[in-house]
Amino acid sequence: VASCQHMLPVRCLSSVPNTADDEASSTSSGAATSTAAREQMPYFHFNRHEKPKPKFKSPRKRASKLFAELNDEAVQISKEGNPAVFNVPFAVGDAIEITSVNQGGVASTDVEKLRGVVLGKTSRGLASSVIIRDVVMGEPIERKVMLHSPLLKSLKVIEENFVYKGKRKVKRAKLYFLRDRKPEETRVTKW
Repeated sequence: VASCQHMLPVRCLSSVPNTADDEASSTSSGAATSTAAREQMPYFHFNRHEKPKPKFKSPRKRASKLFAELNDEAVQISKEGNPAVFNVPFAVGDAIEITSVNQGGVASTDVEKLRGVVLGKTSRGLASSVIIRDVVMGEPIERKVMLHSPLLKSLKVIEENFVYKGKRKVKRAKLYFLRDRKPEETRVTKW
């Protein structure tokens, strides 16, 4: 009975001694006895009607959660700001043409067109990118293009399922095996 004070209040109420003031109030109401007895306990325990304190969250976890929320907001702003790139559905194996700024910054009119077969896509928030491969003047060229870059103006699908010419589906997420094939198989540019 003496070691009962560390347990829940419901079990300890009978063993906690009442003072003279508590005995006088206990005759008037039973609720006053339970609150007085609870105040005499060395540790305050919550019952089912009282809310417990929120769980301690480490600063490192809170910081990573905050960073993830900021990253998500930045991705949303980027998608709303450049619908010509993000509203175009394309898949791995498609031939695409990306119009991007060549020189002079975002407001420049000096643009270049990048063509190629999509070898792979990565979705990592603001670091989302696409790898395109093309053959220009007999030389294979691979480029990794960041999709959230402000230098991108538009994206256009030239031909869907360019790799297999529509005869069968592409069943790979990355088409790195095309690096070992003949360069003519990934040539999108006609010269």
